[in-house]
Amino acid sequence: MNNKVVLVLGGLVLGAACALATGRVRAQGIAPPAPSAPAPRWEQDCEQTHGIEEARAVAKARGEGGWELVALDAGVMCFKRLAPAPPKPAEPWPGY
Repeated sequence: MNNKVVLVLGGLVLGAACALATGRVRAQGIAPPAPSAPAPRWEQDCEQTHGIEEARAVAKARGEGGWELVALDAGVMCFKRLAPAPPKPAEPWPGY
């Protein structure tokens, strides 16, 4: 037989032997998100700017307010930030 054929067949046999020796390997799946954790809510706002200086001032003011720039197109700057959590309902009156 040709040396190349023997080498390929030997590699296949060696690979099959290693696979049988190690057993089955499974990838770890991603755990689904906890059902009790609600998805975050976001506030969005866009503002038209005219010129670099105005855009810089708007970005600075919004950044100090917790806003994050997410889009900029033709002078329109769009921002987002986490919405404040809704107030928790008051404890019910026990009724006595």
